[in-house]
Formats: sequence, structure tokens, C-alpha cells
Amino acid sequence: MERISSLSWKTAVLAALAGVGIGVGVGLILNANIGSDTVTVFQDGLHCQLHISYGQASRLYNLVLIAAAFLTARNYFGAGTVISALVTGFAIDGTVALTGSLIAGISLPGRLLVFLLGQTVYAFSLAMLIRCQLGMNGLDSLLHAAQARLGISYSILRWGADLALTVLGCLAGGIAGVGTVISIVTTGPLIHRFQRGRRTQPC
Repeated sequence: MERISSLSWKTAVLAALAGVGIGVGVGLILNANIGSDTVTVFQDGLHCQLHISYGQASRLYNLVLIAAAFLTARNYFGAGTVISALVTGFAIDGTVALTGSLIAGISLPGRLLVFLLGQTVYAFSLAMLIRCQLGMNGLDSLLHAAQARLGISYSILRWGADLALTVLGCLAGGIAGVGTVISIVTTGPLIHRFQRGRRTQPC
């Protein structure tokens, strides 16, 4: 089990930056329009069913997972869990608004590159929360707790969660595509790769 660093200005800033990074990554993925990452497919389903913005759907999703993590995975829960979730939704809406017109007119290969950039930023930012021991996002808190209890690797648990989120999101009206397949295959391994060589002390 990783020790969660105590709240300080540095912890708060790093958690906020990670939250912004997650939001920027998701916003780029949305505007690439070749299929969203798995979490965003689910949030897109919430967006469709509840008629709320992507950012509001993100905040609702994070609120539910934070509550679940606080109750069942508190060892992996920290200030960063809450701080990053608070800013992610706003970063999504801001990125969608600022980059939408720029990305809309580019070719499919260009949009694929935008997606890959967004996916990399997204995975790096999730890994940043874990590596700096700030408190993981709600989903990763639950998955790491399950890993500790069940002995199943994080990558396998992440693949299962990504698949479940995609199916539920599609049933709710979220849009999946080739980007979603890329996300299912790469999110867990990318997070694991960015975590390699992690520090033994909090950032």
C-alpha cells in the first residue's frame, strides 16, 4: 500500500494540475471525434440522459466514485482525490470550447493524432496522482483496493472496468468508436508505464 501524502500547498497544486491534465486530455479526445476514452463514453451517456454538459457529467461521475472510494478504499483516498475531481469538469468544458473549432476541420489522421495526444495526457495525469501519492482518482482508488484484496493485477482490473464503462455508456447513448478501442487497450498499460520508477517519497 502506498502512503498518501498530507495536504500542503504543493499537494494541492499538483493535484489541481493533475485534474486539469485529465480534463485537457478528455477535452482533446472528445473533439477528436473518433470515439471517446472509456470513462468519457460513460460520461457521454450521462450527458445524453440527463441533458447536462460534459463537465457536469464528469463532476457527477466523480462525486459518486469519490463517495464509494471514501467508504471502501480509504487507504487510497486523499486530498488529491477531491481536488483533482473538482477541477476536471471545468477543464473538460474549457478545452472543448477552446479547441473545438480548431480540431473540427482537420483530416482523420490529424484527429487520430489529437486523440493520441489526449489519451497520453489523460493517462499521464492519472499516473501523476498515483506517483506523487496525492490520493488516486475515485476509480483508481477502487481498483487498487480490489487489487490488494483479490490479488488481480491493476491492468486486468482496469481493462474490465473500461469495458464495463463502455458498455454502460453506449447503452445510455454515449458514442464509442475506434478511439474507444484504443483507450481500452492502452489506458491501463500507459498508467502503469508512467508509474514506473515512481518516487518512494511524496512529490
